[in-house]
Amino acid sequence: MSTNGAWRIRRADPDEAAGLERLQERSSTHWGYPPGYFDWAGDARAIPEAYVRINPVFVLEQEGGRVLGFYAFTEEGGDLFLDKLFVDADQIGKGYGKLLWRHAIHTAGELGRSDFIVASDPNAAPFYAAMGAVEYATKPTAEPSWTLHMFRHTLSSSFPLRAGRRSESGDDRTIR
Repeated sequence: MSTNGAWRIRRADPDEAAGLERLQERSSTHWGYPPGYFDWAGDARAIPEAYVRINPVFVLEQEGGRVLGFYAFTEEGGDLFLDKLFVDADQIGKGYGKLLWRHAIHTAGELGRSDFIVASDPNAAPFYAAMGAVEYATKPTAEPSWTLHMFRHTLSSSFPLRAGRRSESGDDRTIR
C-alpha cells in the first residue's frame, strides 16, 4: 500500500453530495467507460444531499481537504448494502480502496451487522474477492453488456458485534 501523507476518514456532509457524484463519475473513467455510458442506470448513480443525510456515507480525505474516495451503506429488505465505494481515478491502485473497505467493515460491525452485500461493477469484482467477499450471483441490468456481480462479506467472528450508537456514526480518525 503506497498511501503517503496524512489522511482521515470522516462522515460526509450533505453539501458534499455533488462533489461525491463527480468523484464517482471520474472513478468510472478508470475502467474506460465513456461519458454517458451509465445513462441507462437512471438515478441509480445520483447522489442527492438527502442520500448523504440519511445513509452512512464516509469520505477519505487527504490533509488539505482533497477527497480521495468514499463509500456508502444503504438498507434494503433488512439487508445492509455497500452501495458505493469509489476512489478518484488518479488515486486508484494506491491502497485507498483497501482503507475504505476496512473502515466499511468496522462501520458494519458498529451498526450491529454480521454481514453486508455488495453489487459490484464487473471491473471491481476482483477487488471485492481479494478483500474476502464471496461472490454468490450475477444480475443482469438494463445494459446487456454490463452485469452486476453480487458479493456477501461476513464479518469475522472475532469482531465484537453490538448495536451501534448514533454518536459513533461520525467516525473521524486522522492517520499519519
